[in-house]
Amino acid sequence: MKIKKNSGKINFSLASQILFLGIDYKKAKGGVASVEKVYSTIFSPFHFVRTVVDGNSIQKIGIFIEAFIHFMFVMICCPEIKIVHIHGASYASFWRKRIFIFLSKLFRKKVVYHMHGGAFKEFALKHRTIVNNTLRKCDIVIVLSDSWKEFFINELGCKNVIVIKNPIEHPIYKSGPKKNACVLLFLGLLCKEKGIYDLLEVISENKKAYWGNLIFRFAGNGNVVDVLNTIKPLKIDDIAFYEGWVSGKEKIKLLNEADVYILPSYYEGLPISILESMSYHLPIISTNVGGIPEIVKDGVNGFIIEPGNKKGLKEAIDHLLFNRELREKMGVASADMVKDHLPDSVKKQLENLYLKLLNDK
Repeated sequence: MKIKKNSGKINFSLASQILFLGIDYKKAKGGVASVEKVYSTIFSPFHFVRTVVDGNSIQKIGIFIEAFIHFMFVMICCPEIKIVHIHGASYASFWRKRIFIFLSKLFRKKVVYHMHGGAFKEFALKHRTIVNNTLRKCDIVIVLSDSWKEFFINELGCKNVIVIKNPIEHPIYKSGPKKNACVLLFLGLLCKEKGIYDLLEVISENKKAYWGNLIFRFAGNGNVVDVLNTIKPLKIDDIAFYEGWVSGKEKIKLLNEADVYILPSYYEGLPISILESMSYHLPIISTNVGGIPEIVKDGVNGFIIEPGNKKGLKEAIDHLLFNRELREKMGVASADMVKDHLPDSVKKQLENLYLKLLNDK
């Protein structure tokens, strides 16, 4: 099949043949929703079925029933749909998406299963047989990094796996002078797995050296109350500032005002927050989990440490805190290294994938 391409969006005739399934990107928070939002800007039309929303169990059940009805309507009434592209993760997400994978094959559609969840390795090894049976139904499995591809091939025996980079929106970057104090930024789910408590302890233990030199700004959802209650006894409420959940202009403002982005996670796939921060010329401090070491090169555009290594965390912070020239040099490297994640580059990868699937008989 030959379809004329254009530089702005996926060609209309090609986009018309794709159906996407995933979290409600218009209302939900997090990395998967961010990816879907970018997809919605490069596909026209953007056929989408929301399978879950942020909310309580009753709301999620209601949305799943709605998604099932919507999906069946499309399968029966829209024969132009040839490919079903499913965004998924582990646990409840996997069990939901498994149903739609099997239904898609029942209707003889090509299935693209796009794996996002950082905890999928543990989940897949625990439920290996069911996961393997499900993956065999998929025509293509998309993963976010080469290390994930190796896991799917070597541990799960999945041969039809490819890497497609997560897209980020074009940055609205504003260069210029910043505050005298180094602004350390964290964006994401506030929980132990993201390393937020390790970070707060390091700041507290070194408050004397950091006071006046460092400002820690963090934003996100999750265990907000617990994190704020942790800050008070650590006596760092004059250094650490919670910004709430931010998006749009508020997030852009935070990224432009920051000097360093930090995410000391224990589990990850390929965090959108790191990619976005790199596009805003920020050096990165993070851990050697998931696909992070493939985008953060130790000593080049940031520093990589072991999860839970608070000594290493302090050393990485100190390297950047007291060296503005190094921060700027690493920030330039970040912006250069993240270019392949901008929409035009990812669009080309998706076009090639879909055209290959449509041409395969």
